[in-house]
Amino acid sequence: MKFPIALLLVFAMKLDPSPITLEDLQWKHRVLLVFPGSDQNSEPGLEWTADLEKELLDRDLVYFLFADTLSGNNDYVFTPTYREKLEKKYRVGSKENTYVLIGKDGGVKLKREQQKIDWNELFKTIDAMPMRIREMRESGQNKDQ
Repeated sequence: MKFPIALLLVFAMKLDPSPITLEDLQWKHRVLLVFPGSDQNSEPGLEWTADLEKELLDRDLVYFLFADTLSGNNDYVFTPTYREKLEKKYRVGSKENTYVLIGKDGGVKLKREQQKIDWNELFKTIDAMPMRIREMRESGQNKDQ
């Protein structure tokens, strides 16, 4: 009888992940924070395709969309207090959609306030990072360097 209860507890923990902070993602993932503009008609421009999913995985990039509920391409969650802290720190009252790219080292690499995200600019920024260049070299993706 104890085994099924323990199994149920483990399963429940998987369904309800523990809240994290950006520091928990440091050195593991690049992070894109997406804050929709205050305009009700403002769409953050995250058109999802299979190719985009591959590009995000290849770059260890997770994103968080800060709408009414937190969503993204991951199962991570933030506490409501931490979400508010991130919005105050990175959105800074902007009425436009705001995109913030955070590198694996935890530093802000790119911040844009614009209608739709420019995935090409984002990927070029990531691909120019020394850590990413090393990753590509080690995986054989970038034979020029």
